[in-house]
Amino acid sequence: MLDAIRHGLVSKKRATCPEDPDERARHIKSFAYFQDTPMVGIARLSEAVKTKQVKSLAAGIDTTMADLKDAIEAPSKSMDGHTLAIILLCPFNRDPEPDEAGYLWMQNAAAHRGSVRATETAVVLANYLRVLGYDARAHSGSASDVDFNYLTVAAGLAAVEGDKLLNPFVGDRFQVALVTTDFEMTTDQPIAPLSEQPASLTSGISWTLGYGSAKNARTLDPFDKRSYASGPHPFETLKRVKTPTTHIDEARVARVPKRADMFARSKFGDMGKANQDASKGGYFVQKSPLAQALRRPLGAFLVLQDGPSAQEIDPKARDPKSNADGIKALAYFLGTDAVGISRCPEWVWYSHDANCDPITPEHPNAISFIVDQGFDTTEGSSGDDWIAVVQSMRAYLRFSLLGGIVAKHIRNLGYKAQVHTNIQSEVVHPPLLLLSGLGEVSRIGEVIVNPFLGPRLKSGVITTDMPLTHDKPIDFGMQAFCEACNKCARECPSGAITAGPKLMFNGYEIWKSDSPKCTTYRLTQKGGAMCGRCMKTCPWNVEGLQHERPLRWMAMNVPAMAGILAKLDDLVGNGQINPKKRWWWDLKWQPDGSCEMINAEKAPPNYRQLQTDLKLNYEDQTLAVYPADLAPPPWPFPFPMDREKGIEAYHALITAKEYQRRLDEGVDTPTTHRLGQPNEAPVIRVEVSKAEQMTDGITRYDLVSLDGTPLP
Repeated sequence: MLDAIRHGLVSKKRATCPEDPDERARHIKSFAYFQDTPMVGIARLSEAVKTKQVKSLAAGIDTTMADLKDAIEAPSKSMDGHTLAIILLCPFNRDPEPDEAGYLWMQNAAAHRGSVRATETAVVLANYLRVLGYDARAHSGSASDVDFNYLTVAAGLAAVEGDKLLNPFVGDRFQVALVTTDFEMTTDQPIAPLSEQPASLTSGISWTLGYGSAKNARTLDPFDKRSYASGPHPFETLKRVKTPTTHIDEARVARVPKRADMFARSKFGDMGKANQDASKGGYFVQKSPLAQALRRPLGAFLVLQDGPSAQEIDPKARDPKSNADGIKALAYFLGTDAVGISRCPEWVWYSHDANCDPITPEHPNAISFIVDQGFDTTEGSSGDDWIAVVQSMRAYLRFSLLGGIVAKHIRNLGYKAQVHTNIQSEVVHPPLLLLSGLGEVSRIGEVIVNPFLGPRLKSGVITTDMPLTHDKPIDFGMQAFCEACNKCARECPSGAITAGPKLMFNGYEIWKSDSPKCTTYRLTQKGGAMCGRCMKTCPWNVEGLQHERPLRWMAMNVPAMAGILAKLDDLVGNGQINPKKRWWWDLKWQPDGSCEMINAEKAPPNYRQLQTDLKLNYEDQTLAVYPADLAPPPWPFPFPMDREKGIEAYHALITAKEYQRRLDEGVDTPTTHRLGQPNEAPVIRVEVSKAEQMTDGITRYDLVSLDGTPLP
């Protein structure tokens, strides 16, 4: 699928980006590093290397999708004018051991895995350059028009040693992908033979220990001393509990239609014209050229979220424990940051899908993934500037890619598997993260905080009928910490996060935020694109350096220290902007195809520092919530929000203790959707017989049901 979109239309207007070739090279390399490509080089392209013969680096990598033939064998003339190549090098982790979980699934797949990950970045970079108005084409191990070997050497990423290409840091254990383009940048020089390299290159203290960074020689391969099934983070050290640390009344959790999602409500006009305008064509994402480049593959992967399964179940894939360990090993091998497995109860499914059709849950198990949004970039950001939406799209794309591979593998083994992404999901993700032990509910609201990544994450889910053992929920002290810390609420630019207690909402306990406030700010704010300031400023947003471990241990194990640690987080300046890590350009794309640098005087990007002197009182907040009985019907018609009712609904929320007391006394608060459960929902099929544009800008529709009955 990446090969199918490796080239495309180029914007007719070139962006007003910097002309300096050094600055351009720095920017493009930074974007590649942001996407977790460890090594990047730029080389001059000549006609001599425009050949379809991709040699040893791509050996054994091919495609089996016949329908990609045109994309793969597209005429090379589309590369006319390309002068440079961007080379993206992805090293291999260690080979799986024969007695290791998932070995049969991962053996001999290192080159394919490296090619997939490098090609992900190549396709996104090529998309980005075309959005900027420059021609660009990605080249993968299965679809290329250039000589990989020549360009890898020319870009200084490897040296020729005998009959091999060797990289100074990883030897010959790597795979590459390329982008060719007419976007002029400063090129890199080839490196000297390895025998002439200084001894300190791979043994210096900065590289060995990682000066100022968690990335170093010891962490280059996170599985050097850990099994793939264990993952890169020590989840085995966490306290496991029988039930989540927040109360869930499973029998009364309300299922609502996908139409109730705040972004869907914005699109249908439920939240006003400004939100609706920002939602048209996904402009709130598209206005950032970097995010627009990431969004295209997300759409392409939609067709891979589900599909037919093999007719027979693989006899080696019947044991739940073996399957669970193998799936985790495979997901970590591919490069996800954390995986958890849980049951998939009926109440986590939406009642109706985006097409307004009732959803009947059929998969009993859920595999939940989380992907890091990138610590270094978060450090350089305010959390709500022009990189915020890019961080989200990067993580969403990574899951769509890796989740699609894992789900396809499960289907190849004979089981059903459906991927649920930010683009199309039939399940609500946070409760599944909670059940699978990937985090706890936080003050941020619907955001689950992970002990190793904090709230700096995005999630994805695969539902399946494959037999799997389940992980237990975790308790790492998050509830006590959030009760003592109001930092995210204090720093929220929209005032959407409550400074008050956890309350029961739709059958589960949560610090319920004002979702319409949050959504409106994310869609319509002028100083950036979207928002993740709560994630940026949360004290759990840490990198994982050695000196942070004692503080994490204290936060997990000494609840009385939560308040002190939260104040200490302010004192040391965590959550401030680190200007050294601001690598991106503040560019804004317009629907007319133009793309211009933000004028800092006319429209300054958000550049917020901490508001440590702000005293936020719960009593001073006005918050609104929309429980199931205020949610819209599933069909795609406007259903304006009544904020006054939302405010009343917030005041009516009660604590879990009071909720249980009322149940004990026989007072049952209804939490079902206003239309009832899916099998009880009244469905009226209609056709539009006439549309009349009114003078006030409202369109009036005459609706007729299919049996001929006029409708209001």
